Amino acid sequence: MSGTLLLSLDFELLWGSHDHCTPESYGEHILGGQKSIPQLLKLFRKHELHATWATVGMLFANSPKDLAPYIPAQVPAYENSALSPYRFLSSLSEGDPMFFAPDLPPMIAATPGQELGSHTFCHFYCREKGQTTEQFREDMIASKVIAADHGYDLKSVVLPRNQSEPAYTQVLREMGFTSYRDEENDWIHERIKFRPLMRALRLADVYLPLTGHGCFTPKNEDGIINIVGSRMYKPRFVGFLEPLKVRRIKRSMLYAAKHDLCFHLWWHPHNIGVHTEYHLRQLEDIFSYYDRLRAQYGMRSLNMSELAEEALQ
Repeated sequence: MSGTLLLSLDFELLWGSHDHCTPESYGEHILGGQKSIPQLLKLFRKHELHATWATVGMLFANSPKDLAPYIPAQVPAYENSALSPYRFLSSLSEGDPMFFAPDLPPMIAATPGQELGSHTFCHFYCREKGQTTEQFREDMIASKVIAADHGYDLKSVVLPRNQSEPAYTQVLREMGFTSYRDEENDWIHERIKFRPLMRALRLADVYLPLTGHGCFTPKNEDGIINIVGSRMYKPRFVGFLEPLKVRRIKRSMLYAAKHDLCFHLWWHPHNIGVHTEYHLRQLEDIFSYYDRLRAQYGMRSLNMSELAEEALQ
């Protein structure tokens, strides 16, 4: 297998952050992220890049009324009720751009190499207390059905916060999904359980090689392919550190190209919703480096379902 660059985007709008963000506090990022999508697709076409867009099922609709037929019989019963979007769903307005974007999935799907995947129906958290595997199953059924009604057969999954568990992976396998993105396989995620320290170390790892390259060979788990996330493309944080972030990503891409491994870069559209032009220039720099690796080492770009199809053979 040649060295492979994978790209995946968690396309969730405010469904992914409603418990700690508001339209007033984060709306600029959400709306800017939506506006960046045509520009990202243009970049992907230019550099012949394939990507998976893990999409929250609810954003396929345009109103609570549109969503009503898809609401599962069992919704997540989180102990922390603030995590559930069902508490405010009926209060949303038709066409609310913080939550609905039915025009964007067709644009994405029409672009060569782009795959629409699932980010669950309601941004379901698999490790939160109170929810169950049966509630998860119902949620994933809703995710599949609403996508199918819009013409899409979902094969790949990114679980919110990459919270995979064996019982939930089994549900995905039974439902015919062929791949999912697991969390980074490094000592920070494996050993550090104190969340503030984990977040600090993960931020430092964006700029400094604390955890290595994050490159991997895809793992077949009884018919579903575990495609680990290598690195999140973080938005601009401290300006003078940005060259270190880009160099870290490029070195890992080079390692994957030289050793016939996979490197999986991921982010959310809203991560580049502010300072969008800056981030697009930075991404173009990274993608131009991919062009060099493709020419020199034969590196290729695949989306998650394409890699899974190859691995399952």
